[in-house]
Amino acid sequence: MNQRRLFQRKIIFLALICALLFPLFALSQPATTKSAGGQLAQLRTRYKLSEADLGQIDPTSVSMKLATFGLQGAATNILWTRAIQYKEREDWTNFDATLNQITKLQPHFVKVWDFQGHNVAFNISVEFDDYRDKYRHIIKGFNLLKDGIRYNEKSARLIRRLANYIGIKIGRSDEKKFYRPMFAADRDYHAPPRNQNPLTGTRYEDRPENLTDNWLVSKWWYQQAQDLIDSGITPIGTMNPFIIHADAAMQQMQYANALEADGNFGTEMQNAWKQAAREWLAYGLRPILTTLGFEVKLEDVDLIKQKRDEAYNAIMDLEPGLLDKLRKERIEKLSDEEKQIIDIKPEDRNEEQAKLAAEVARKTTVSLEDIARSTSEENRALALNLAQQYFQYAAQYRVASQYKDITMNYGYWRDRAETEQKAELMRVRKLLYDADQAFKESDIPTAQRDYEQAFNLWREILDEKPELLEEETFIEDLKEEIEQYQKLLAQVRDDGSRALPNDFPLLDVLENTVAPAN
Repeated sequence: MNQRRLFQRKIIFLALICALLFPLFALSQPATTKSAGGQLAQLRTRYKLSEADLGQIDPTSVSMKLATFGLQGAATNILWTRAIQYKEREDWTNFDATLNQITKLQPHFVKVWDFQGHNVAFNISVEFDDYRDKYRHIIKGFNLLKDGIRYNEKSARLIRRLANYIGIKIGRSDEKKFYRPMFAADRDYHAPPRNQNPLTGTRYEDRPENLTDNWLVSKWWYQQAQDLIDSGITPIGTMNPFIIHADAAMQQMQYANALEADGNFGTEMQNAWKQAAREWLAYGLRPILTTLGFEVKLEDVDLIKQKRDEAYNAIMDLEPGLLDKLRKERIEKLSDEEKQIIDIKPEDRNEEQAKLAAEVARKTTVSLEDIARSTSEENRALALNLAQQYFQYAAQYRVASQYKDITMNYGYWRDRAETEQKAELMRVRKLLYDADQAFKESDIPTAQRDYEQAFNLWREILDEKPELLEEETFIEDLKEEIEQYQKLLAQVRDDGSRALPNDFPLLDVLENTVAPAN
């Protein structure tokens, strides 16, 4: 009887196992070229969780054997070492093949794409002499990053890296005069066939094909990263929010600058600066969370300073003379030796006296809170409230002004975008461009005339907008033009002197930055 029951149980268990095979097969069936696979395979594909096809890796390699046992990390390290060796030997065929295998093994390891994309675009490309070969490898590096984005389309850091490389490698390299037109005309990059587009199937597959200027393409990618962060899809983490939200507008500035460098001084350049001004103002009006936990708008920094000063002045006006009274009271409490140290000039104090002076300063310093607490009883509540407002605005201004002046130099670029739209500045840019071209063509009289007209016009513009001189890159650009003018002077003078004339209109603003005259 027991044996019969045992046999029945075995039959039941076997039937249950067979029954479970069907849903298990439906769930775990792998994807093929003809089928999307089971539910799990479809979910992996939908959420970009599937690994690359291991069938594309050399089946006889050590890395394939390791990958078979789930040791993709170890296999990647081996291949990474080999890639470095191939690079050192300049064996680009094996380098490319090894690179391909690394990305197949670890498609969700963002640093692999980041490192190798930079390696190919910046390090490998410079190994070639012909700028066309360099350009091909730069594009190969960009495409590596796009492959990485296909597997990691929510990685804002990887997207921002691609945006950065497209901007600086195409737009700021020594060969930028070749790269920019090549990139703009590269239809294989901007509009590849769907089966050759690494972004097919991602949220980025419909990038506008009419965006072909490298700075505008860079701007588009920065906007994608910003959208990921704004929508909450990607956490901001340790990324600087002021830089994240400024980069897209800054690329628009670079685009306008590039049009000028290309000699395009028409409506297109003016519209580019207008767009830059609009986007930069939108950035300045954007509430951004600071490290102190409060939001700030860069456009409101001057207003915050005004409110801080108003609170301070309001306290001082409650009881005029209170600050001097409190300070005198504290000085009276000092010892004779401490009082004497006040009369000694800082530069005349020895080390011991300097320490004593620091202690005296501490004892006689009157804080705003001290003033508020020392007001009469009828004014004290108002004074303490004003002091709290002052400290609040002071903290906001301190942080906001640091970001405004140091992080992105917000005020300079706001004024620059507004000024660049004006006819006077467009004229001075055109004069300098024409002067440079005339100088290259050895038309010295025309070049000298245009240079001098441009510098006289610069004088008028800078008198109206002196804040333009607060940006180092602006000074450097102006310095280059003046040095060109000095080279021209050396050619027209009998003694070959490069010295600027005494009536040169920009001597007062550039006397400390222009290279010494020979």
